[in-house]
Amino acid sequence: MESQQNNLIKSLRIQPLIIVIRLEHNFFNLSKKKENLLSKIEKLSNFGIKNIEIGWDPNPEWVDLILEIKKRFKSINIGVASISSRQSLESILSLDVNYSMSQFFNKEIHIQAIEYNQLVIPGISNIENFKEAIDLGYKIVKIFPASKLGINFINELKDFKKKDIFFIGAGGIKSKNLKKFLKSGYDALVIGRELRNQTPDKDLKIWLKDY
Repeated sequence: MESQQNNLIKSLRIQPLIIVIRLEHNFFNLSKKKENLLSKIEKLSNFGIKNIEIGWDPNPEWVDLILEIKKRFKSINIGVASISSRQSLESILSLDVNYSMSQFFNKEIHIQAIEYNQLVIPGISNIENFKEAIDLGYKIVKIFPASKLGINFINELKDFKKKDIFFIGAGGIKSKNLKKFLKSGYDALVIGRELRNQTPDKDLKIWLKDY
């Protein structure tokens, strides 16, 4: 897990942003939805986005979808969002993804992930879970929901930490606030539903010019 964490940190220092795309309702029942997803990823890639997470789905076809995306978009660092159950964890074992994330801290899932040599970044919303994540060997954590927990929470975590931790902020972050959050102590940020249709808006296009 150490090398996986180091590689992700290296990637996010180059561009401290991850775009999350969650599959639409009835995604696997309509072929047009898959075409729309691939088109969306292609547009993000053309705008220079380097890190994209795809939401996990229990449909058996989901694994093949991720494999296809990885094969088609080799320049993008593809990850998986919402790994919060044994089923979701086991479904990513064959995918060789560089990283995935959980919405909330689940010690049992994270211990299992470490045994499987899978980097499942824990979602943290309180200092107790933060301490547990550090004890498990995590040096990357996701603060969720960052927009509600605010800057004071990350400062509290930074006061406590005994070693360098890489903080990813997620939840309710808008593209117009990227600079503010990064200046306030976050090392990288995740944008999902707040980015309409997962298409770069004016603020994100301006921000991307620096990366």
